[in-house]
Amino acid sequence: MNGMFIETTRFGRLEIAIDRIIHFPNGLPGFERLRRFVLVPEKDLPEFLWLQAVDAPEVALLVTDPFAFFPDYSVDLPDEEVRELGLRGPEEALVLTTVSIPGREVRSATTNLLSPIVINVTLRRGRQVILTESGYSLKQQLFRRAPDREAAAC
Repeated sequence: MNGMFIETTRFGRLEIAIDRIIHFPNGLPGFERLRRFVLVPEKDLPEFLWLQAVDAPEVALLVTDPFAFFPDYSVDLPDEEVRELGLRGPEEALVLTTVSIPGREVRSATTNLLSPIVINVTLRRGRQVILTESGYSLKQQLFRRAPDREAAAC
């Protein structure tokens, strides 16, 4: 393997293959200076990954495949975004959304369907896009809440 080691706050020292690094030419909102990331699977939870910054040990964003939770989710990229990512077809696109877990309450987790991260898996180039006028939410509840027992008893 043609690889390198990176230090991370969350995972310790990781050996990563250089050809697994995803380049974000414009960085990500809030992390514009960071351009290189790698995907790290979350143990025991295959629907979640970490987008770990190569050059900032403390930056790791929890992401998921939105289609696993929202089968009707649709990402219609403007032509400009398709060109910038170098996408030749939908099979080259990996779509991920960031996940927030407020107060470590997993059942309250939300995901940002309005601004997915789109990665060209062939070129290893990524970009966070905003789906303007899509009606999607920045904080879409990931898990359905169980009905409140008192409400169910009425």
